[in-house]
Amino acid sequence: MINLKFQKNKKYILTILLLIILFITPINLKADEIRGENRIIPLKEVNSLKLEIKFGAGKLNIIPGQKDVFEGNFQYEKSILKPNIYYEIFGKSGVLTLSQSIKKDIPLSLSFKNMWNLKLPSNIPLQLYINTATYSGDINLTNLQIENLCLNTGASQTNIIFDQPNIIDLKNINIKTGASTVKFIGLANANFDEMSFNGGAGSYTFDFRGNLIKKSKVNIGVGAAKIILKIPSSMGTKIIFKRFSASKLNIRGFIKINDQTYINPEYGKREAELNIEIRGGFIDIEVVPLLLL
Repeated sequence: MINLKFQKNKKYILTILLLIILFITPINLKADEIRGENRIIPLKEVNSLKLEIKFGAGKLNIIPGQKDVFEGNFQYEKSILKPNIYYEIFGKSGVLTLSQSIKKDIPLSLSFKNMWNLKLPSNIPLQLYINTATYSGDINLTNLQIENLCLNTGASQTNIIFDQPNIIDLKNINIKTGASTVKFIGLANANFDEMSFNGGAGSYTFDFRGNLIKKSKVNIGVGAAKIILKIPSSMGTKIIFKRFSASKLNIRGFIKINDQTYINPEYGKREAELNIEIRGGFIDIEVVPLLLL
């Protein structure tokens, strides 16, 4: 009799334990559902902002926002991707750091979601330092005051956009990328002194339309890649090709000075002009003159 009761109790206990396991399992699965958070950070009385972004893999979008305020929307599926956000003020300068776990060369076709949408303040000089593993998205710097721009990334698919003139001097653009597809749009509007671009195999478009107001120097170094230069015909430009082991050149609207140097008819006529140097091997280069009104 006692034995039968024990057997029944044992069955009840096992049934209860099984039900507990079944109920716990969906809870664990829900732990990886999409999380989202919005952050609004008033910058207070600062004269400039240094923004350091350390992003893992996923989608990263940057656009202009309101005055004196940083806004961010962060969506992520894994708890390890929860952003760490710190803002400090040193004298009259603000330092904002956004970071998460970074692993280099993670494929873009990840099964989990990780997305940052950032709005940057439009009324103060910005120094942008962006370090990512693998990402896709747009970096739209239109109507922002960009003082320095540094991007270091693995494989990426991105557009970097200057649709309106940058009202302050951009001292340096420094881009390092792995195998990527990158398009620069409105580069003359960036108002930069020097630009350094180093890329792996990929496709890279440099569109220099905009308002060029000074001498600007561009250094491009790539591996096996397709490069497209879009240059307004009215913009004085010299292009120098260095250390080419093999290449395909399609250059329109330029005069060949020697095997390495090409200039367009407007070069040397104005103070504001472009000097571009390209180095690498196995490069397919196309130079497209833009006839702008």
